[in-house]
Amino acid sequence: MQENAWLQHYIRPLIKAEGADELRDDVALLTAPPPAIITMDTLIEGRHFLPTDPLFTVGQKLIRVNVSDIHAKGALPHEALLSIAWPAASEASGFQQLMAGMDRDMRQYGIDLIGGDLVSTDGPLTLTLTLTGRCLGQGPVRRRTGQAGHGLYVSGEIGWGLLGLEAARSDKDLAEARYYQVPQISTAEAAALVARQASASLDVSDGLLLDASRLADASGCGYHIDLAHIPFAQGRTERKLCLDLCTAGDDYCILMAAPPDRTYQGFVQIGCLTEQMGGRLSDSGQAVALPERLGFQHG
Repeated sequence: MQENAWLQHYIRPLIKAEGADELRDDVALLTAPPPAIITMDTLIEGRHFLPTDPLFTVGQKLIRVNVSDIHAKGALPHEALLSIAWPAASEASGFQQLMAGMDRDMRQYGIDLIGGDLVSTDGPLTLTLTLTGRCLGQGPVRRRTGQAGHGLYVSGEIGWGLLGLEAARSDKDLAEARYYQVPQISTAEAAALVARQASASLDVSDGLLLDASRLADASGCGYHIDLAHIPFAQGRTERKLCLDLCTAGDDYCILMAAPPDRTYQGFVQIGCLTEQMGGRLSDSGQAVALPERLGFQHG
């Protein structure tokens, strides 16, 4: 890999923002108006995506997992910094596909790439994206500002991450595998609704139950969720699979707390925050024991 040649040939064509100065400098000028937010995610081959995943979709996934965090805070994505540790033995054609996937989704979500870093590695392909966002309200919607009695709402179907991963591993259903390779994240319209209506929010990346617990704990509340109200991928199924779908992660929809018993376009109420600390789970009103593992945790 010739770092400078690859930067000029594959990455520089994606640079459009004036603050990037066509990659001629060591820094870029950030232009997101205040209040601005920033997030960062890393994807490692073999841990966050399969070695068999098309690199075009890996590029899309890198963009989307970061956009999901920005949308969940009631903001829109703005500018990005990219870090790539590229395996020394990999071909330039794969790098081109990776950048093409990123370019496709940066255009879709209105993101300007303003710089980053490219290195060669003997280890797995490792990708890090840092993304800024423009808040649609007076600031980001935090996890810690939920209120007991507020409803818990999700913006998408739960479980596609797990079903898509299983399909990708089996190589039997390429349509389902796409849900894992290219997450169906929340929309800009959902982000705007969060900015207007949510008392607290986050994106569901590590499992619905674990992320509900994180939101509730940060807000000094407990939570109650009814399995019968959750919009599951492929519809309701037997309870054990429902619990698996709630704890697998990689769904990238928004979980928000908001005033209860209202209709929020694109969101479904699945439970509420409670004064009693801890989590409670039910199924059509019948108590269900919380699983020992609430979701995916790094480490």
